[in-house]
This record gives sequence, C-alpha cells and structure tokens, in this order.
Amino acid sequence: MATRREFIKVSAAAGAGVAIGGCAKAAKQTAFEGSERECLVALAEQIVPADECCGGATEAGVINFIDNFVFRRYPEILPVYRSGLERLQAASQKLYGKPFERLDFKTQTEFMQKMQKGGLPADVWGKSGQRRFFDEILTRSMQGFYGPPRHGGNKDYMSYRMCKLEMPHVLGQNRYGGAR
Repeated sequence: MATRREFIKVSAAAGAGVAIGGCAKAAKQTAFEGSERECLVALAEQIVPADECCGGATEAGVINFIDNFVFRRYPEILPVYRSGLERLQAASQKLYGKPFERLDFKTQTEFMQKMQKGGLPADVWGKSGQRRFFDEILTRSMQGFYGPPRHGGNKDYMSYRMCKLEMPHVLGQNRYGGAR
C-alpha cells in the first residue's frame, strides 16, 4: 500500500505529464495544400485583386477564410471543391497548357469570365456545373474579404479601410458618428 507522500509524488508527476502533453503544439490541419491552395489563392485574387489603395484577397487572408469554411465548418463540401479544382485545372491545361495559377492575370480573368458563363470545355466539366463552382468561389471570396476577421479573412479589417469605414467599436457593429 502506498503512503500519502508517494501518492502525491505520483499524482504530481502524472499531472505534469498531462500538462506538458497538452502544451505540445498540434500540427495545423488544413483542407487545401500545395497546388489546390495556390489555385484557390489565384481564384480569390481574381475576384478581389489588389490595387493602388489596398491589398487584395491574398493580403486579406481570404484563403484562410475558405480553408476554415471548408475544413472546420462544412467539411461535407470538400468533395465539391476538390472536384471543381480538378476540373478547373484540366480545363486550364486543355486551353493553355498550364495550371490556372501559372497563367498571367489577364488570361486568368478571361478564363474566369468563360467559367462564369459556362463556356469552358464541356468534355472536362460535364454536367458538374462550372457556373455553380464559380458562384461558390465568388461567394466565399467576398465573405472572406468583407466578413469579420474572426472567421479567418479580412485581416486587419482591410475591407473596412478600403471602404473608408471606422473600425467597429463593438464586435459585429459599426456605430457611425460615435455613441449616441
């Protein structure tokens, strides 16, 4: 039978082990890596490009918003993104011989205009809905740029600065002209 003193020593050692194990940094898990991530960045940058005033989707962290949206909030939509990105890349290879993210900005713009109208090669897209995928990317890019930073995008309230708005005094509210 263990003494009280031995029990306390063992308990303290076990508690320290749990605390140290809990402090170990977990590997960051993401939905998109490598070329998928690069392609999503290029798509979002087409929707919200940087200009002389402010940064674009890249600087605002739109890819982080999209990744959080898919990985943490709606993982069931991941196959839609994977399939859409695969088909998008196949269409880019067929039309230009390069992955989408390696095309120049003007060619990417033309490609996305075709995609928005459903004008990319039907043999690549089939009936999977290139316009639906375009709308999904458009929606998430806009949400990531204009939404609250707590969701992973709009880093440093970039869209507020672009629109010349005051930073919100209360999370989720922007009281113009100060308190009344």
